[in-house]
Amino acid sequence: MKPPAALAACLLAAACATVAPPEIPLQGLPSGFDMAGRMSVTHDGRGDIARIRWARTPDADVWTVSSPLGAELARIERGADGLVVHRPDAVPVVAASFADLTENLLGAALDERLLVAWLHARPVAGPEGWAVTIDETRRVGGTEVARRITAAREGIVVKLVVDDYQARPE
Repeated sequence: MKPPAALAACLLAAACATVAPPEIPLQGLPSGFDMAGRMSVTHDGRGDIARIRWARTPDADVWTVSSPLGAELARIERGADGLVVHRPDAVPVVAASFADLTENLLGAALDERLLVAWLHARPVAGPEGWAVTIDETRRVGGTEVARRITAAREGIVVKLVVDDYQARPE
């Protein structure tokens, strides 16, 4: 398993950059939200745990990954120019897509749209072959939100516990 900063790549869910992304039903979901929680990633029996904060707007995403004690490990920013990973005392790393980033850090591509669907209690498997269960949900305002998610694929298990969720006004 890569360092705990690799957990940021989990959000945190485009199989191949050369293929048009498949349709993932996101109709009716908030286009912006703030989420905070805890994530674990297990790869071939070894695992890491981190705290995750995800701020999403229609034009950008910011994922902040921290150690279980709160020290920031990485910040991933998605904007019009792609993704940039910032780590303390390291040169920023640029990635063409979230899938490329997660492929490099985790060994499995994740589509961020899948993560949006999963967070909103839609267990879409996607073309990447993830087996997804929404283990627990809750209603926040008028939105059904996953409280606990488990996704597995080829020796990788990603678990997300959502501690706080807030939809942004449209």
